[in-house]
Formats: sequence, C-alpha cells, structure tokens
Amino acid sequence: MSEGILATAEIASIRADAAAVTCSQPCTIQRKATTRDAFGTETEIWATVATCLVGLAEPTAGQLTNYAFLIGSLAAWKVQLPYGTNVQRQDHLLIAGKTLVAQVDLSPQSYNMLSTMLCTEIL
Repeated sequence: MSEGILATAEIASIRADAAAVTCSQPCTIQRKATTRDAFGTETEIWATVATCLVGLAEPTAGQLTNYAFLIGSLAAWKVQLPYGTNVQRQDHLLIAGKTLVAQVDLSPQSYNMLSTMLCTEIL
C-alpha cells in the first residue's frame, strides 16, 4: 500500500469509531411520501426511512452566515450522522423530542468520517 493512502478497511474502521464516539442520540429520519386513500385521494405522509444514532452540535457563526438566506432566524443545529446514512434535504429528523428539517449537507467531499447536515428546528 502506498504511503498516505488509506485502505478501505481502515476507512470503514475509522468511520465506525467516529460514529461510536460522536453519535449518542436516537434519531428517526422521515421523508415525505404520498399515499392514496380508499377514495383515490392522494395524501402526504411522513414515512420513516431510517433510524440511527446521531450527534448534535451548534453550527459555527460562519455556517450560520453562509446559510442565512436559507435558514433565516430559525433555531439551527449541526447533526452528525454515521457515514452513508440515507438523509436528504427536507427530511425530518426526530431527535430528543425535537423535529428538525434537513437543510444543507455540510459533509466534506473527501475522506469524510461522518455525514453532517445543517438542520432547522420546527417549533
């Protein structure tokens, strides 16, 4: 193996360790879906797509400034999820009695150990 290049197994191990250390809050991820009732009327529902443990942190001032056009004055949280978790923009994350809306994927593009989403709280 070349010096400076991580093997796939090493990356997987580091990601698992990062999730174990960082993610301690149970989370249910819900996504909007449509369903038809007995009369053929389409209704929007929030369907659970995944459950996992997550970590919560306050966003930095720079992140709040960069995404002010999107989040305005809403309460915001940085949610760290295990790498590869199926979460998309506008999904609902139910964490510790709060409902958060996924707004922006903050994950770096290279060797990210966790997926990080900037989320706003539904009050």
